[in-house]
Amino acid sequence: MWKEHWPALELFLAMRTQWRVVAGMAGAQHQGIDYTALYGHPKFARLDFDAQDALLAQVQHIEAGALAAMSEQSHLAEQEAEDQRQVTEAIEQRAELCYLQEEQQRINVQELMNVMQLPEGYGDGCFVA
Repeated sequence: MWKEHWPALELFLAMRTQWRVVAGMAGAQHQGIDYTALYGHPKFARLDFDAQDALLAQVQHIEAGALAAMSEQSHLAEQEAEDQRQVTEAIEQRAELCYLQEEQQRINVQELMNVMQLPEGYGDGCFVA
């Protein structure tokens, strides 16, 4: 970290609870730092206009990087949720297929038993082909 960027990082960290967040159906999304809170912060307000401009530009660069990192994390979480949904769907389809196969086997055995209407007490209970 270069010495000339330290004040911007300190101000950015001081503003860590001052994010504008929009909550919707897709979840919470960070829009950026609340600049009204930034302008009123003592580390910013006591500077002259030129120093404020320079510091604001640096804070905005840090903010852009933070937003990109949060967006990437959000995208990765969405991708993981989609992968989990696909795995769950594949497991459910496989379970349904196994159930249908077992049911078909039961039906086949029942049909075989119906065809082989043997008299009561015939043989030892084994099927005769």
